[in-house]
Amino acid sequence: MTCEEMIDRIHARGRFSGKAGLHRIRALMQALGDPQKKLRFIHIAGTNGKGSTATMIASILQASGYRVGLYTSPYLVRFHERIAVNGTLISDDDLVRLALHTEKTADSLELPAGERIGEFEFVTAIAFQYFLEQQCDIVVLETGLGGSYDATNVIDPPEVAVITSISLDHMAVLGDTVAEIARTKAGIIKPGSSVVSARGQDESVYQVLHEACPALIVPPCPKLLNADMQGQTFTLENAVYVTTLLGKYQLENAATAITAVKAFASRGNPVQDSAYTEGIQNARIAARMEIVQRSPLVLIDGGHNEDGVRVTVQSLYRDKRKEFTLVIGMVADKAVETCVKQFASIAKRMIVTQPLNERALPARDLSAIADRYCDDVTCFGTLPQALDAVLSAAKPEDKIAVCGSLYLAGEAEQYFAERQKATKS
Repeated sequence: MTCEEMIDRIHARGRFSGKAGLHRIRALMQALGDPQKKLRFIHIAGTNGKGSTATMIASILQASGYRVGLYTSPYLVRFHERIAVNGTLISDDDLVRLALHTEKTADSLELPAGERIGEFEFVTAIAFQYFLEQQCDIVVLETGLGGSYDATNVIDPPEVAVITSISLDHMAVLGDTVAEIARTKAGIIKPGSSVVSARGQDESVYQVLHEACPALIVPPCPKLLNADMQGQTFTLENAVYVTTLLGKYQLENAATAITAVKAFASRGNPVQDSAYTEGIQNARIAARMEIVQRSPLVLIDGGHNEDGVRVTVQSLYRDKRKEFTLVIGMVADKAVETCVKQFASIAKRMIVTQPLNERALPARDLSAIADRYCDDVTCFGTLPQALDAVLSAAKPEDKIAVCGSLYLAGEAEQYFAERQKATKS
């Protein structure tokens, strides 16, 4: 079986697999020998900033000499991105081998009528087995959706539980208020763990988190020293850090990551002082205000909900000018109109398309919304068509941003990787 065929089989398991709960993943992990019980974790939940914070934490720990597993979702270009050890993605052979073993085990389980092992549960099981095989010292584990009933929550108390920025998203599943969503996310908090929360949460969120952990740790405020298109320099508790990541929100993610690693170190896990600055400087995160071309300037950002779009727009808004051509596409289950209205504040032109995803909002529907907020809107059926048109007409001084969906961001990453490869050949 090829890796592509196996990935198709994994996707076919579906997003939702039955009644909310951990009973399926517990049954599967027990049948697999409970590899997660032989690993240590830093567990991360939240609405925005999970992937960036997880990547920074992993980078700091790797810089200090730890063998670090990193589990994130969704992937942008390759499925393998979800499972990595010290920055190296799982191989085709290991993915197929472990998937076949997990598949055989999953199919032997006796589950409640109408339930099955879904895609996220299945991939989480593969990851735990792989990280154990790879003898990881610590695993940085990002939840998929929520916290309490997320498949990753099958683990025993982690070394550190991290709650990143919480806002309204997936409300049909998680709740209608940030407090309700926080309660679900706080399900990863277990007795015996250190708990870190991002700064700037709604007061109702902090109330929920303090109920779950009175000794909640909140990072100090990072102070920006300098920012340009090459990166940012900031201070945190008198230490100076440099990051290539753009956007003020990444300073908050960095503060959360640094604080989480310090909490990990306070539990008797040595971390070299130099690893903090080195890890932040080395952290690379695709599709988070990522510049993929300089002339014309093209950046990709995966902010895809109301809060994520707001911080993207704030990061790009300069001198009250609408200077960006925005190539946008969104999925239908987001606050689309609110996001488009925010995007319009920085857009001199909107190029509307749709991601390759079953949840995508059709381009014509998104275009109708964009017409209400932007005077110059053009619609294309696919992202490559949109980018071909924009780039062929662009001047060297133009600024272009691809945004609105992580799925669209993944397509853009692939588009520019292929474009760069063609240029070199």
